[in-house]
Amino acid sequence: MAPVPHRVPTLTALPFQKTSAETSVGVLTPRQREELARIGTRLRLPARTLMYEEGAEAQWVFAIAEGVVKTYRELASGRRAVTAFLFARDLFGLAENGRYVNSAHAVTRVIVYRLPLAELTVLLKHDSDMQFKFLLKVTHELREAQRRAILLSRRDAPGRLAMFLGLMRAQQDREDPAACAISLPMTRSDMAGFLGLSLESVSRASAELERRRLVKFENRHRVRVVDQAGLSRLAAAV
Repeated sequence: MAPVPHRVPTLTALPFQKTSAETSVGVLTPRQREELARIGTRLRLPARTLMYEEGAEAQWVFAIAEGVVKTYRELASGRRAVTAFLFARDLFGLAENGRYVNSAHAVTRVIVYRLPLAELTVLLKHDSDMQFKFLLKVTHELREAQRRAILLSRRDAPGRLAMFLGLMRAQQDREDPAACAISLPMTRSDMAGFLGLSLESVSRASAELERRRLVKFENRHRVRVVDQAGLSRLAAAV
């Protein structure tokens, strides 16, 4: 992992965001950003880079500046369960008992801030405000995990895919609220691993959403929503 020129991390994604009135909501202070920059390293990684493996000693926490990362677990059956897709300004690399609970892999080219866990722990212990802001960020990630659990409770594959597209749309809206199409940078296999479906089931579900004239898959990495209200109703029909 090669470092690139140092810049101060902003961590301005939810819940570290600004309101439309440009007032700060949980934004890190300049001093806090400088402290994170002091202990962190900015890395540029190519797509398909393995960032760490499940069970490895947890030494780093990562914050994404650009690109998409997936976390996953290898199941005893040999299948791979994708636990999350992570986007710009998301945090990942939290561990249990000093070990990473998932593996992390770059889906696209990514730029990340790598923060040493030991030094970050010292910072958080001495700065309750920063500790609280990181707690808010972790809580945001837990909410995403809960949404995936709800998604997996769906029995119908088209409903799971509709919910997934809603999640991806919400992530995209953070960057471009006016976008009328949804970018899907991950592979169909990754989508299947996240949805708990076979690759064939994902293909059939995609065809069903098109048959219902809810969406149009322009290619494997871009889908245009044709009927937003209808897609939302399907996604909500848990």
